Amino acid sequence: MQIRYRWFRIQLPTRVLDLGALITTCPFESTSAYGFARAAGDGASYRFMWRSRVVVTRLDAEGAPTYEQIDSISFTDFVVVELDDLLFLRIENPSRNIRDLLNALEKLTGMGFTAKPVTFERGRPSTIFDSVDSSKLVGLKVIGAVLDHDLVARMEFASKEGTAIERISVLAGLKYKVEFAAFELFLTGLKGQISFAANGTVKISGQLAPKIINLIEQDLPHFI
Repeated sequence: MQIRYRWFRIQLPTRVLDLGALITTCPFESTSAYGFARAAGDGASYRFMWRSRVVVTRLDAEGAPTYEQIDSISFTDFVVVELDDLLFLRIENPSRNIRDLLNALEKLTGMGFTAKPVTFERGRPSTIFDSVDSSKLVGLKVIGAVLDHDLVARMEFASKEGTAIERISVLAGLKYKVEFAAFELFLTGLKGQISFAANGTVKISGQLAPKIINLIEQDLPHFI
């Protein structure tokens, strides 16, 4: 199963010494608008849950509509990643409601909390490719390819056998921005898949997924 991830570099107010301990003081209860709980995984894995209202339309016996509000509960899992003196959030399958999680953490920690997304516009984590037996590029999207002074193209490429950007002759000599790149990775008979989007979304699947995540996080300090 392919899982999407995003990473955020976070900074805490100087008075906050233990984010995990602070998170446990805000549980999700029956009357809570939002809250946190421990999630499956290592000790720094958490689940953020929030409540929203959904309007349901019903028809009575005469066919007239009636409206009822019901509570809907959504959740996002995240991990607090410590790398030396740096703190990151790894958010699993992030939705459009990432801001709700970040706002809740800011309210919990107080003034001085900041969160900045990690993006891969200027490159991708290299430790992954240096740590596997082999890798191949199987998908690529580029945007802003200047074909003429007033002609700009968006191009997409795919290869089951794998390719390299240098082998895509149509890109030779062009200026462009990589919007998306997908790779297959191989290590000691195991296979994994990873794709990078310029906005920081990373999709990972396959048997190598846990190792790939660990290798990405080794490189996170280079992207802040």
